[in-house]
Amino acid sequence: MNIIELCLSGGFGGLEIYAFRAAQALDKDHNVLAVLDKSRKLAEHFRNNAEINTVYLSYSRSYMPLINARKLAAIIDKHDIDVIHIHWGNDLPLAAFAKKFSEKKPALIYTRQMQITRSKNDFYHNFLYRQMDLMLTISRRLETDARRFINRYADKIRTLYYGVSAPDHFLSNDERNRQRAEAGFKADDFIVGLIGRLEQSKGQHLLISAIAGAKNKGSNIHALIVGHEMNQGYRNTLKQLAADKGIAENIVFMDFVPDPQRIMQLCDCIVLATYEETFGLVLPEAMRAGVAVIGSNKGGVTEIIEHDTTGLLFESRDAADLSKQLQRIYTDPPLKSTLAQNGKQYADAHFNSEIHFQRLDQTMRNLTTG
Repeated sequence: MNIIELCLSGGFGGLEIYAFRAAQALDKDHNVLAVLDKSRKLAEHFRNNAEINTVYLSYSRSYMPLINARKLAAIIDKHDIDVIHIHWGNDLPLAAFAKKFSEKKPALIYTRQMQITRSKNDFYHNFLYRQMDLMLTISRRLETDARRFINRYADKIRTLYYGVSAPDHFLSNDERNRQRAEAGFKADDFIVGLIGRLEQSKGQHLLISAIAGAKNKGSNIHALIVGHEMNQGYRNTLKQLAADKGIAENIVFMDFVPDPQRIMQLCDCIVLATYEETFGLVLPEAMRAGVAVIGSNKGGVTEIIEHDTTGLLFESRDAADLSKQLQRIYTDPPLKSTLAQNGKQYADAHFNSEIHFQRLDQTMRNLTTG
């Protein structure tokens, strides 16, 4: 098959990284053409990390990007494209109009990763979704919302869970202890990891408050908070919060790292404290790395964690409940070990990157062969 991976997004988070991973995986058996905005971080990442055929379009803010759509239609016909695979909602108008203008009329697949919060049944959106052959949502919750808000095309919507890779390398005890020391911890510290952008909705402040609450009850819990600031100065705000609560020495901050599963292995558990995450990619990454996980009980997280079996859930936005779950793992090493083992087994079976892309590949084949 000839496949276009289209993503003109200016961000560089899970959505954009997934577009890159999809292009890499599909390019092994098919001819993949990446259509990117040359000025964006994603295009730079493609240039530095893959040898995938690429063409460039500049993102247009127009809700009817007709000029770009005609350019993309010409690319579709020139390369005899069978499938357009999109990821970013703002690219849907471009792909829909390009399909309409093209002679080839490729299948249009939209991997929907962001929440849907309002009805999309007006004339304009009906046109866009009529061009779409399939929407793949990353959780059952998102599928339910999509079917409710795009009800005319509910039969085109189904779930395909994310897949993540196992770590390239599992750390030995010596490696783990050495890297803990390099990060500023002792070998026997109990460390909670939180990996994600530094912003209020990601809940770093909840973790700090939870650790302070645990300290008041005799639990000496440390934290490794990893991520870059979305707003300059927010890291200092979090450091001041830790100082005000008397636990500054328990918190280590680290900027963005390209190998999060290595950092995860330094931790006793990984927390996802986001108020409501559509999926929560960090959780299956940690589970496949063999680390116990705790997540907020909203959104797609409840489809990843079965409470008390593959991890622990806490009441979203509730630092006291997060503290309670942390103390359970801290005081019960066998529980921590059981959760880690069960979580790894579950994630290896259900959130496996290789299996995910095999299913995506087969989905594309089914659409193009009728």
